[in-house]
Amino acid sequence: MQQPPPVLQLLQEMADFATAVSTALSSAQIDWYWRPAIGEWSLTELCCHLRDVEKEVHQARFKALIAQENAFIPGATPDEWVAKRGYQQENGRSALYTFHQFRQETIDLLSGLDETLWQRQGSHSFFGPTSMHELNNLVVGHDSAHWKHIQQLLTH
Repeated sequence: MQQPPPVLQLLQEMADFATAVSTALSSAQIDWYWRPAIGEWSLTELCCHLRDVEKEVHQARFKALIAQENAFIPGATPDEWVAKRGYQQENGRSALYTFHQFRQETIDLLSGLDETLWQRQGSHSFFGPTSMHELNNLVVGHDSAHWKHIQQLLTH
């Protein structure tokens, strides 16, 4: 992996993403269940995905590395959760609200960690040796991809 941006910048980007998504999806006119095509996600499904990934993937990985050096960091296939968990039947606004709460928990968990912990390595099942700092960069990359997705869904 390439050297990620500074930690404080990444934490700010994480906070900014949560705020931007909440702001972008604040209109009462949003069609939460509209899909651009069969098999593509709605805003409801996307917000459920963000919520569950934040808690079950991002937080779990960070907590594992905080607790133990060289922790195993399992890969995840959360795209499968969309159908398995019935995201389209959920409430998108509620999922967004919970995502925002979970994101703040993640930022609180990571804020104030010392440089030693940021450089702590774990063994990622897909990427091999991966530091906390690199994991944080992966979170921001995930956010960026979904921000583009949200913008596309809002322009229909």
